[in-house]
Amino acid sequence: MNRAPLTVEEQRRRAAALHQHAQATQPSSTVPKNNASNDLKSKTAGLSPIEQWQIELAREAHEGRGVDALHRILLNIKCQLAGNDVNLLAAVDEIRECAERHLVQHEPQTVDAIFRTVFPNLNGSLDAAAINLDADKEIQRLASLSNIQYERERTTAAANLGIRTTVLDSAVKAARPTETKGQGRAFVLSSIEPWPSPVSGAELLDEISAAMGRYVVMSPENRGMIALWALHSHCFDRFSHSPRLAINSPEKNCGKSTTLDVIGTFVARPFFTANATSAVIFRIVEMHSPTLLIDEADTFLDENLELRGILNSGHRRGGQVARTIGDDHEPRQFSTWAPAAIAKIGRLPDTLNDRSLIVSLRRRKASEKVDSFRSARIEHLTALARKMARWAQDHGDKLAAADPDMGELVNRVADNWCPLFAIADEAGGHWPALARKIASVAIEAASDESINALLFADIKSIFDGCLGDDEAFAPTDRLASATIVERLTRMEGRPWGEWKGGKPITQNGLARLLGKFEVLSGTIRLHSGLTAKGYYRSAFNDVFARYLPPQTVTTSQLNNHGHCDGLQSVTPEKLVTLSKTSQLNNDGHCDVVTVSNPRREAIEL
Repeated sequence: MNRAPLTVEEQRRRAAALHQHAQATQPSSTVPKNNASNDLKSKTAGLSPIEQWQIELAREAHEGRGVDALHRILLNIKCQLAGNDVNLLAAVDEIRECAERHLVQHEPQTVDAIFRTVFPNLNGSLDAAAINLDADKEIQRLASLSNIQYERERTTAAANLGIRTTVLDSAVKAARPTETKGQGRAFVLSSIEPWPSPVSGAELLDEISAAMGRYVVMSPENRGMIALWALHSHCFDRFSHSPRLAINSPEKNCGKSTTLDVIGTFVARPFFTANATSAVIFRIVEMHSPTLLIDEADTFLDENLELRGILNSGHRRGGQVARTIGDDHEPRQFSTWAPAAIAKIGRLPDTLNDRSLIVSLRRRKASEKVDSFRSARIEHLTALARKMARWAQDHGDKLAAADPDMGELVNRVADNWCPLFAIADEAGGHWPALARKIASVAIEAASDESINALLFADIKSIFDGCLGDDEAFAPTDRLASATIVERLTRMEGRPWGEWKGGKPITQNGLARLLGKFEVLSGTIRLHSGLTAKGYYRSAFNDVFARYLPPQTVTTSQLNNHGHCDGLQSVTPEKLVTLSKTSQLNNDGHCDVVTVSNPRREAIEL
């Protein structure tokens, strides 16, 4: 091809453009549908388009059809790389070199004419690409400068590039790397590829239950409950309610975090957090509908009323919060509808506890052996996740239409168990009956938990000096067992006076209830100087803190007699905790103290 000699600068720019864009990324060219081209296609599979064109040109030139092949290849390049000038020019230059090697029997003017026919403005386009490449390099150089250095050079650089300084500023800003150090990581949820073949629901639930027992010591009922709940996370949007899963224990080192770790390997879209603001939670739920796995909730949940409200509203389909966004404060709605498992020392706040299935853990004995959970060895658990995704995919429509027999369960308790009963019924086997047995055990345990909280609240009020109408005592730091029992049985509206078989609770009965929480009686010296079996108030500090959520005290004026008025009942959302021991007033009696009654009615199956 007749071309004017290139200057040194033109050669440098052209070489840089070709070197940077030597690899074309477009599909391979169309070749004639004949046997020879088909053979060529099979032999060149996996090569880049440019390499395939070069091989095609060499083969056709050997067969005496080089000129026609060159024209056809150049047309294919022009068609397939249209709009991508740099890659197009790189491909043309490669083909030019190939033609110079294989078309030596033809006059150079003939080859040049073919190139000019297809690409009449070839040199100008290549020079423009080189200029653009120079501009890109200059912008990258400017982006690497400090703000002060860039300010000194920006005017001159914009003039050299032939653009306005404002345009250069935008280009340089876009080229600078985004500062991410110390700013956390992008939010990513793991996806699950469903199992390739249909899955037996009953066998799957058995496998999940066994997997839980492999890593954490818990009752068979708790393992079954977790299996049903985990499977519900893959199809929760088929139901009207999504029960919270409360994983609690009376103390640390009972396996709560390990339980969450294991659950997180097979629930749908797990999102782990040990602390989160309400804004983070409802935005993540709105964007991804994850399964929330909240650990260490005892460190932040009790005092975070806004987050508790979000977790409460997410129990029901359609749960949402309203917020304003942007400079215009546009009102927007955010979904809170998502499964949630919450691990906490002590019980959850009452409104959240009522929306939960309770998994109570205890510290395992030395004789109870389990495997250590290792996140690098969870292939068998991720396989369960895939099977769960497949089962939920295959049975989703039936679950949405399910109306399981709830027996005598009603109201919120029925709401909590309905999804799990529907899953158990659809899974079949022994799970329909087992699910209802699990519910019966869990509801009975929840009733016992409420009784325990009621006992702690009443004992606390006795230590703090208030008992009931016209009865008040000096606050004390120690009490004999007999005194505690005597005052408990005199409380109206409490079960202590008719504890078992219509008979009052005894000192031994009290000791058995408190012993489960490691509150043990012993010989104490009373303020009178006598000794007796009893308890120091300090022995209850831990259970008061764990089972009686903090609440400010409502204090009233003294009544006309200067006595302590009757204990008033409030909603069970928060139990009272006195901020400090009540001080005696001038008459030796106490002000009114508002406490709550945390007991819920037990519902029998």
